[in-house]
Amino acid sequence: MTLTQLLEELRANLLRDSSTLKSGPPDQFWSDDTLVRYINEAHHKFARRTLCIKDSTTPEVVEVVLVEKQRIYTLHPSILYVTSARHEDGRADMMRSSHSIIWALANPFTDSVDWSSSTIGAIPLRFTTDEGLQVDDEHQIRFAVDPEPDDKQKGKRIYLRTSRLPLEPFSVSKMNVAAEIPEDWQLDMLEWAAWRALRNWDLDAEDRRKADQHKTRFNEAVLECRHEVEIRKMHAPPNWSFGQNGWTYVR
Repeated sequence: MTLTQLLEELRANLLRDSSTLKSGPPDQFWSDDTLVRYINEAHHKFARRTLCIKDSTTPEVVEVVLVEKQRIYTLHPSILYVTSARHEDGRADMMRSSHSIIWALANPFTDSVDWSSSTIGAIPLRFTTDEGLQVDDEHQIRFAVDPEPDDKQKGKRIYLRTSRLPLEPFSVSKMNVAAEIPEDWQLDMLEWAAWRALRNWDLDAEDRRKADQHKTRFNEAVLECRHEVEIRKMHAPPNWSFGQNGWTYVR
């Protein structure tokens, strides 16, 4: 649905804010700017709570370009979660690791020097996203790789599979922009925008009971969508993972 359709649904069917005077301007409680702001928040909140927007194809979002001697990269601000990562020359996905392993000074089982130092110059095999958030105007995931890229890895790309936020915010100046969350959930998303509008303290507009009903339905839809996303994961067969993240397994 486009923003034009979403706004019409919200105003006419959820808020019943479509009456007009016999003369003069429309008699409406909420301006388009206000409702579009609420729809924007609903769009982002549904995407964040459900991780329902999957992206592995948008270059500016899912491609990490390696830099010589740089391990940590700040990802696109829309990314909420990295499902997997694959080096352009890799035969398989990189292994998800953790800060404590990638930055370990010694192997606790052998008390040897940092095992990753022996693979410097090789294709990065491991990654972690637990390096914290880069906080400026936005929250951005920091993505670390191991081994450290050398001059031969400069310019190579790592391709991500991600869950993300919508890329383009809604605006009254771009009414043809379409929602990015799955179509099945777009009407339910508007329940949050309706709650925002109805909790307004304007005596003519405020209706706390109706507002709470809209919020309840939004939360129910979030749980339903999350359940659907989890069901999809069940189709991936479980497997053992010996010898990953830099460790070896010897019988």
